Amino acid sequence: MSEFFSTHGTVALSGASFIFNVTDAKFTYLSPSSKQLLNIDSNDLLPDIIEDYLFPDDKDYLSDYYEEVLAGAEKPGIDFRLRIANQEKWIRVFHLTLSSDSGTIITGKVEDITSQVNNELTVQKYANKKNSILNMLAHDLRGPLGIAVNISQLISRDFKDEKLLGFVNTISKVVQQSIDLISDLTAREFMESSSLDLVKKRIDIAGKLKDYMAELLKSEWDSKRTFNFSSSADSIFLDVDEAKFMQIQNNLVSNALKFTRDRGNISLHVQDKAHSVLFLYSDDGIGIPAAMRDKVFDQFTDARRKGLRGEPTVGLGLSIVKTIVEWHGGTIWFESTEGSGTTFYVEIPKDTRASNQG
Repeated sequence: MSEFFSTHGTVALSGASFIFNVTDAKFTYLSPSSKQLLNIDSNDLLPDIIEDYLFPDDKDYLSDYYEEVLAGAEKPGIDFRLRIANQEKWIRVFHLTLSSDSGTIITGKVEDITSQVNNELTVQKYANKKNSILNMLAHDLRGPLGIAVNISQLISRDFKDEKLLGFVNTISKVVQQSIDLISDLTAREFMESSSLDLVKKRIDIAGKLKDYMAELLKSEWDSKRTFNFSSSADSIFLDVDEAKFMQIQNNLVSNALKFTRDRGNISLHVQDKAHSVLFLYSDDGIGIPAAMRDKVFDQFTDARRKGLRGEPTVGLGLSIVKTIVEWHGGTIWFESTEGSGTTFYVEIPKDTRASNQG
């Protein structure tokens, strides 16, 4: 083993560190901190023992990563879960691959990032709550405010008193400005998020969307629509840019709200497939007219139309959604029947090497 360090220089092995001999397929060194983290006593730790610690969802992910490292791919590190002493722990591994005529070793450091991941999940849960509330507020406020504008315009036709007419017109302008502000804020958040570079990480996308839909479920009494969520598995892990992916969610749910009548149904199903994850966004709303279907993903499309309650649109939302889906190496399509509803399908590949933005 000294050949490696004399050939490649000194490697710091402080803290929770390890040396894995690829040729012998076993760990030849584990620091005391690593043993404590893994709750083991022996240095002679075989990969199949580590495999017993792994969650089923992480086995293929870690195996693919290992094969890519051995093939020479540059990797910054990897996060995965281990079940240690009946507890779920998130582990981050940074590594360095060293090769010589006598074989290959992988050396690196291990961190327990469980607290960090749990904190991020808590923050994201509140972010999802914020997003769903904003989505509902934007939808629910625009409708009544639009009605107020229409009524004020009708009243102004019958007023002869110029002073009162001025008051009514002022009310109408202020309300319209409020509608424009709501539209601008929601559109700006979507546009700014979509213009940033793609930064993907592995997340439990089923759990994330379940939390988002749970917030919408709480608003059923106010939105007058029923929200449904289902998933083929409790946890489904996928490499995505979380902020951008949630913009897909926001936009497709917002569209469903615009074109679904009171007491209608809006559903999301997540299906785990062999090499991809399929998302089905469904509603039983008014559907998309046949003449518009070829244009719904175009920028500033002629297919744009106001919602059932007068909600405005600039015709960019679905175009940006399609772009974000394609940045993830995925595809989007839809099926629609006028008067019966629409289902949008978003399929994202699991392959971590799927093309990124740019």
